[in-house]
Amino acid sequence: MNSSDVVIVGGGAVGCATAYYLSRAGAKVTVIEKNRIAFGASGYAMGLLSPLYGMGIPGPLEGLSLNGFLMHRDLAAELPDATGVDYHAHPHDSIYLSLSADDEAGLLDIASYSGNVDGVSFQWLAGQQLRSIEPRLTPAAERGMLVSGTWVLEADKYTEALAAGAELHGASFLDRAVTGLSRRSTGAVVQTDQGDVEADAVILAMGPWTGDAEKWLGVPIPVGPLKGQILRMDIGGPPVTCSVHYASNYAGRKADGLTWIGTTEERVGFDNEPTQEAREHIIQEVGKFFPPALTGKVVLQTACLRPVAPDGLPVIGPVPGWEGVYLSTGAGRKGIILSPSMGKLTADMALGRGDEMAIAAFSPVRFSSIAPC
Repeated sequence: MNSSDVVIVGGGAVGCATAYYLSRAGAKVTVIEKNRIAFGASGYAMGLLSPLYGMGIPGPLEGLSLNGFLMHRDLAAELPDATGVDYHAHPHDSIYLSLSADDEAGLLDIASYSGNVDGVSFQWLAGQQLRSIEPRLTPAAERGMLVSGTWVLEADKYTEALAAGAELHGASFLDRAVTGLSRRSTGAVVQTDQGDVEADAVILAMGPWTGDAEKWLGVPIPVGPLKGQILRMDIGGPPVTCSVHYASNYAGRKADGLTWIGTTEERVGFDNEPTQEAREHIIQEVGKFFPPALTGKVVLQTACLRPVAPDGLPVIGPVPGWEGVYLSTGAGRKGIILSPSMGKLTADMALGRGDEMAIAAFSPVRFSSIAPC
């Protein structure tokens, strides 16, 4: 039987970040992934890094998001050189548009929070000022906020860089399907289709498939898929210099030279096929504030499944009733920015030095009253 200090099930951004921090601390780490690194949402995410915006901010995700953002800046200074994997992480300013009084209230939240982020600042702009930065914005955008100091990266390459960094520190990766878990005196035995692996600690970072572990553990894990689709477009003209956001949608230029626009939030189970309906919806919604979306050429349409819990918050912490088994999942649309902070928190737990107060809002215990499937 193979053995390891820590087994991580899942090769997405959170699993690979956890492997990176664990292996760097000297732990013997094995990552088990039945597909490929960044197979799921980590391979298709837009990769915009803004700690200021989204569900739970301001609120319970403030600290996790801010820490993740700051850790990303540190990783960008070390990972590409160490691994040879360039994931094109760089500052990329953001414009958040206001088209109504309700929009204005949301932007005021960003303004009140931005003072807490080193290197990030904001500036209120009127319509003509906005269009001096991006002339193709809708004339209806009469007010908005320019946030300087946000970042962007290539999510798939970032995840690959984390995996490569973990390997440099001795982590191993197994291409196997996990079929179950069983207890041992300390830790657990991970059962796979190619033999068992025992470990002092097991971390389940299986994205939207983490709910499959309910039948192994006998505890509720209500994490499931939230489908998101993105269009990569050739819009012609000069490149978009900032990412442009309105409500839950965005447009931004990436390293491939295309403008990525999105996105959807679909609860359709594990269907990850791109659809014509979603294409039309994204074009119409983004076209309301960025008209080139209405006339650009779609080069590629992608779909992925993000992991979400019923309350929209991540699930991080020890599995009730299991010694040495932990969950780290449920980051939803913020998986890339949260991955370093989730990875470090989970690594610390597996090493026996975790801060329970830091994860109290995200503990799996909050689902104890739900009957497992």
